[in-house]
Amino acid sequence: MQNDNYMMPDLVVEFLRDFRDLVHRDVYVQDSTGAFKPDIVSRQEKLDGIHMSYQLKFASISERFYKQTTWPHPDLVYPILEDDVFLMLYKELYFRHVYARLGQSLTLEQRMESYDNYCLLFDRIFGDEDDMQAIDLPDQWLWDMVDEFVYQFQEFCRYRSKDIKKRSAAEIEALAAKPTAWDTLEVMGYLQKMVSKSEINTILRDDATDPEACRLHLALAGEVGITHVQNVLGYFSLVSMARVHVMCGDYYTALKTVDNLDFRGNTTDQVPMYMRVTSCYITLYYNMGFSYLMMRRYSEAVKTLTQVLLYIQRTQHLAQPYLYEQTAKRSEQMYKLIAMCLSLCPQRHVDDSIQSYLSDKYPDQVARLSRGDESMFEEFFGYAGPKSIYPGVPNYNDVPTKQITQALGQQWSVLQSELRQQHKLPTIRSYLKLYTKISTAKLASFADIPESTLRAHIMCLKHKSRGNAPADFSLDKGVANVADTRVAPTLAHFYIKHINKLDQQVLELAQIR
Repeated sequence: MQNDNYMMPDLVVEFLRDFRDLVHRDVYVQDSTGAFKPDIVSRQEKLDGIHMSYQLKFASISERFYKQTTWPHPDLVYPILEDDVFLMLYKELYFRHVYARLGQSLTLEQRMESYDNYCLLFDRIFGDEDDMQAIDLPDQWLWDMVDEFVYQFQEFCRYRSKDIKKRSAAEIEALAAKPTAWDTLEVMGYLQKMVSKSEINTILRDDATDPEACRLHLALAGEVGITHVQNVLGYFSLVSMARVHVMCGDYYTALKTVDNLDFRGNTTDQVPMYMRVTSCYITLYYNMGFSYLMMRRYSEAVKTLTQVLLYIQRTQHLAQPYLYEQTAKRSEQMYKLIAMCLSLCPQRHVDDSIQSYLSDKYPDQVARLSRGDESMFEEFFGYAGPKSIYPGVPNYNDVPTKQITQALGQQWSVLQSELRQQHKLPTIRSYLKLYTKISTAKLASFADIPESTLRAHIMCLKHKSRGNAPADFSLDKGVANVADTRVAPTLAHFYIKHINKLDQQVLELAQIR
């Protein structure tokens, strides 16, 4: 924190005042009947101005004045602005910048102060205060707000469960004194509160029942001010809740949480809400794809991850510069998840560009994965999987380090168990590819397993493939009959494939407009 003699640059003071005025700008005009209604043009100009200040000007000033230090502490800013509402928004940006600059050097006090500000901010947004009614923020900021809330929660979970024995008595006392700060149930409670108060699930279910009603689109387009903010935060909270469930290892609940989202869109040209913010789209599909992988639904994992990777390929030239590195890393993670899925369950219908990328960039690694190399799976999983957390509050007096370590390694243990279940399957699969008919005795000798247990392995292979493998087989009196299930491509396949791609690009262009 800057000392009391700190002199804030005039440019920073001017920026903060202009930013505050933008946030509070009135967009209501009086019509011919004397009634006040929101002006669409004025509102869009306001949102564009806030977006410019939030995303470009704040970053530019940070680079110029605060590249190696923090922004002025909120206590120094308040006497200049004297605005409680804007101060909460400024604190959100301030602590986000602190996390980005200080990393592991963050103090416990800073972590706690950021949590308190998020609680106050969300309570005020979903409260009844009159001074919040005119607040209207762009979708990107609202997504970043919820996403950062979950990120800081994840960081705090790792912080409080790491190196507990090395902490000072004062630090442990401070942690124990406020057990609800960044507590898993408290964080999930705030996310659930935003979902419930916005009634977003009801809106989404109504749209699923009657797509023509377009209730979500009307709610997002027709509401202004704090009501719009509440609706968007509720929607993004669903995506963030799924992310928290994945971090905790509850993949079924993660998928159920987002079950109502507008994945199929509607009968109009409106794109799904999550596609309005690219980072939300990527986060949602990454966590869904990982959940499918951990639930052994490999074909759905590949389909989900492929969809978002193709979207990134088509729109990467439109991405904001600050997202390049983050998007590139997430893309690599998703490619590696797909590689693991295809090794565990080979599939017929995989996009050519995905196959080519994996073959060109990871030829040796993919070959090792296809042979069931556990160390290669562990390497890919360590890079591509989300960082798990220990969701409980540790007993600081009796540190259960073994319990914490087991919890953090649980995600890999689940996949490792699956690998060991089918460690012989890659070998059996590779021999079945070479034959149209082979005796079980011969196949057992090739796989170096007793013929008496081969049938169990073959049935396991058939079950794991679930009709998605390039070749199918059956057992008949000690003979395995293999049939190639691949269909020769036709002109119809070519046209259907490219028509679907064109339809997707039309939707993306509509989103850009």
